[in-house]
Amino acid sequence: MALYLSVLPAGWFGYEKGMNKKEFLKEKLMQLLFGWECHPYWYKIAHIIELFIMDAFVDLFITLCIVLNTVFMALDHADMNPSLAITLKYGNYVRLHFAFSS
Repeated sequence: MALYLSVLPAGWFGYEKGMNKKEFLKEKLMQLLFGWECHPYWYKIAHIIELFIMDAFVDLFITLCIVLNTVFMALDHADMNPSLAITLKYGNYVRLHFAFSS
């Protein structure tokens, strides 16, 4: 296939004279990946999502979930007291509810 491509004229694929195939493919790839515009509504949605994600309270909530998960995992052990097992079970339900509801 490379033999056929080298025989075709340079303007056949749309690249200028003096531009080699590697530069042409790199330019086409950049145009394909970064050369398009989103719908204006998408920019509004992305801005709202960014405001939510970049909020300090969201970061604090995620950190607290990680700390609580670590504490619950540290409390879980073999031959536990049944009341501790029930407490951990309900704690897992509460954490799952908060994790999936927000």
